[in-house]
Formats: sequence, C-alpha cells, structure tokens
Amino acid sequence: MRAGSMRLLVLVLLALHLGVSRAEGIPAPVAAALRKAGVPTADLSIAVRPVDGGEALVAYNVDAAMNPASTIKLVTTYAALSLLGPQYRWHTTVHLRGRLVGEVLDGDLVLRGGGDPKLVVEDLAAMIAQLRAKGLREIRGDLILDDGLYDVGRRAVEWFDGERSAPYNVRPNALLMNFKSTKLVFTAAGRRSRPRIELDPPLADVRIENGVRPRAGRCRAGSVALDIEDGEIGPPAALIVSGRFAPSCRRYEVYASVLDHRNFVHGLFKAQWQAAGGSWDGVTRFEAGAARGMPFLDWVSPADLAEIVGEVNKRSNNVMARHLLLQIAAVSGEPPATVGRARRVLNAWLRAQGLDMPELLVENGAGLSRIASVSAAGLARMLVHAVSSPVAQPFIDSLPIVGIDGTMKRRLRGTKVSGNAWVKTGSLRDVRAIAGYVDADSGRRYAVVMLAHGRRADRTRAAQDVLLRWVFDNG
Repeated sequence: MRAGSMRLLVLVLLALHLGVSRAEGIPAPVAAALRKAGVPTADLSIAVRPVDGGEALVAYNVDAAMNPASTIKLVTTYAALSLLGPQYRWHTTVHLRGRLVGEVLDGDLVLRGGGDPKLVVEDLAAMIAQLRAKGLREIRGDLILDDGLYDVGRRAVEWFDGERSAPYNVRPNALLMNFKSTKLVFTAAGRRSRPRIELDPPLADVRIENGVRPRAGRCRAGSVALDIEDGEIGPPAALIVSGRFAPSCRRYEVYASVLDHRNFVHGLFKAQWQAAGGSWDGVTRFEAGAARGMPFLDWVSPADLAEIVGEVNKRSNNVMARHLLLQIAAVSGEPPATVGRARRVLNAWLRAQGLDMPELLVENGAGLSRIASVSAAGLARMLVHAVSSPVAQPFIDSLPIVGIDGTMKRRLRGTKVSGNAWVKTGSLRDVRAIAGYVDADSGRRYAVVMLAHGRRADRTRAAQDVLLRWVFDNG
C-alpha cells in the first residue's frame, strides 16, 4: 500500500473512531441531531479547541462572522475583569447643595451615579438609613440626579423587540436603580371586580390607571393577559394597566420596567425616604456635573465586580452587561463614557492581548443586537486565552454550570457532563449560541463554541447538548 493511501486510511479510521463526519468536519452525532431538526449545516459555526494547546478537535466554518447573541457577554465580562479587577466596586455619592441646619437641609440633595449596575432597593434603603443616621431628616429643596458619568441619552428603554415593559430592554444610566423595574402584584378583589394592583417596591407619586377586566372561569393558561404602559410623565406619573385577570387565579405577579429614569428614581427614593421617617416634597431633575466637593456620604456597592460578572453570565442580565462595557470607558478617561469610546477601549485591549478580531462588533456589550458579530474561531481563541489569565478563576466561575445553575441548570442533568462544563448561552430570534468550557473524561479541558443562525436556529438546542456530550466523551 502506498504511503499516501495509508495516511488517508488512518485519517478515515481516526474520524470514524471520534465520530467525526470527514466531509463536514462536524461530529457525526451532532450532524445527525441537526439533520433530525432540519437545520442546514451551512447555518452553523463550531469550534472546539484544547485550552492547553494543540490542534482543534472540531473546526467547522469557524471564520464566519455570526451574531453571537448573549455569548458576546463573555467578551465584555472578560475585558471588565481584566481592566477593572475582580474586586472593583462602584461608588454612589450624596452631596448637599445648601445648608444643613439641625436635621433640615435648606437646599438640594444631589445624587451622583457611579454606574453601579446593581443598586437595588435594599441598597437604597441602607443608603438612606446612613443619611438619616448622619442627622438628615427633612429636605427643603429638590433631588438632583447627576448621571454625567455616562452619555447614553435619555431614552430609558431599548425598543429592541417591541416589549417596552420588559426589564431586559432597560438601557444603562449612571444612576440606575433597581434595574428601573418593579413587581406588579395583582390580587383578586371579587368575581366581578378589577384586581387590586400594588407595586413592590412601592413608587411614590405614581398613579395606577387600572383598566384590567375580570374574566370568569377557572385559572388556567390564558386567564391572565396584561399590558403595562407609561401614562402621564407627571408628577404624579401614571401607569396604565389593561388586559384581563381571572379572579380564580387569586394572585399574579409580573416584573416590569416602568416610567423613565427620572420618574422611577423619584418614586423609589421618595417612597424609601418617607418609609425611613424622612420628609421631602420637592421635585426630581437631572443636572450633569451638579455633584461638587466632598460628598456628604460615599456609598460603596456591596457587590464587587466578580459577583456582578457572575450575575451577568449566569442570568444573562443585559443592562448590567451594558454597564460593564461603559464602565471600562469611564475609568479610562474623563467622563462622560460613551458606547463608542467603550468599544475602542475594548478593541485596543484585545489587540494588546494578541486577540485582535476584525470581525468583532460588540455594539452594546450585551448581545441584544441584530448587528453584533463574532466568529467561533475568535471567541474560542479568547476562551483559551482567558484560562491562563490572572482572572481565569473568577471568569470561569461566572459561567453557568451545566446541569447545576444559571441558564444551563436544567440541561444535561443526570449526565456525566453535569458539573463538568461551564457554558454561556445566547438566544435571539433566528440565533442560538453556546460558548464555554468542557472538562472531558480524559481530564483535558476544551473551549467550545457553537453559533447558529437562520430561521431554524431555535431547533439547535438538542445538537448543542449532543456536542457537549461528544466533547466530554471524545476530548
């Protein structure tokens, strides 16, 4: 037998042993799952690389620029951990613009936003408790919001998919509070009555127009259908709630993004201030640069960056990811930070790491985008780079553990992959993606990326799971 023929035979036997389709470069079990789902392989890009170097285990269409959906958060979070440090914390400062006489501020209270992506109602209550402990009880002026750290415009919601009240569509703000969202609690008030509606956390100076119709019958799918819109901008601001509610359901809860940033912060702050025994009846307005001099109070975020990155990747929080992108620009130069400058800082850092990706477009850093792009090769190369970086452990720890938590909690449970893979998911209309790591049965770790687009992309979940199992068994 000739040497060339012998080499070809060895390659074929190796491919059969690994279960790889030599014609396509896709593992045979994965190709079979794709055929069963009716997904064209031309709509895919797959990269599987050992993190300790060596040849790729799978490389199919790896250089194609494709929409990564939320897997782009891996780029944002890796850069943030590297540039800011895992222990980085945000500062929100409170300034007095006026004289404090006894317990009374004769002037304005200024809040300066530091970009904290997780300033939730519990943090605000603790901040207000510290203000009260410092002797402040009554504010005889206005609440001034200095959000000049970021320049992203005043639009509060990204109309990405038309879901204007969806919390995932909230846009960044340097003084973001409670993700600009509240829980609407609907409670039955009688068979023929509209339900009672409460806000949790409560928002002061907000009027609810309850147009919800009671619907007879037992509680089942479709018994509750609600629409939530902003009404008058106020004060008082208005929420218009319409739709239907079956009293047999007794209680129903839904989280919603409501109002614009000014009215939301006004309502949240005033409700918490009054609950703490404070007095204030002014208005709220934006004024970039209003915070001057030493702060009256410096509030430091309880959560450090490593914890925030964990929430971004495990829960795929969009607005928090967008804050991280802006923050790397905010610390790199004079404010305000813009998305354009943040992209330049990110790309410059990638180039400095030898990770230049000409096809990369992060747009907003969260993946809530139709123009974001990356290649499987580029993303896999970055994942390999991250493993040997100083932030390797917090980065890997931030990813959903397959079969254990995050967006991968219910997938591959009870299999050998469970607990041995860390994988970020991504999904948009006509886009499905996974990216992360698999510790193979051999003990070797692999970076795994699978990107899919097209009208059948939503049918690739089974093939994704098959790929993760195949890497575990064959890596």
